[in-house]
Amino acid sequence: MTATTPSTAAQATPMTHTPDMRPDPPAEATAAEPAAAGARLRRWAILGDNPLLTLVGTGAAAVLTVLGTVAVALLIFTLNSMSDRLDRLEDTMVAGFAAQEAKFDEVDEKIAELDRKLTALIAALNMTDELDAALEGRILDLEKR
Repeated sequence: MTATTPSTAAQATPMTHTPDMRPDPPAEATAAEPAAAGARLRRWAILGDNPLLTLVGTGAAAVLTVLGTVAVALLIFTLNSMSDRLDRLEDTMVAGFAAQEAKFDEVDEKIAELDRKLTALIAALNMTDELDAALEGRILDLEKR
């Protein structure tokens, strides 16, 4: 019988648990932070030393400011002009309604005049019947009705 030799997998050490948290950065990494801040400061210093970059940056900021001001002014102008248009439309509608109301008043006056004339005509016709009856001697007949 042959003896089995232990495999290399059995001889390996068991896996150890690795923590999720990273260890503190080494001292060299914290020393790199001031160096990065110094690099940022050097970039700003380069901008200050280069007049062309300063001029272009200032010009770009000025153009953006002017464009923003123009956009806000156009928005305000548009809102005001729309309000003016609505006010004019409302005034036109009010004038139209007033004209229609005046026409209705004219028609009402004509109807009232026709009513007065018709009432006068009916009264006159009744009076004519009474006169005819009186002439014919039928006054008593009209009173019986």
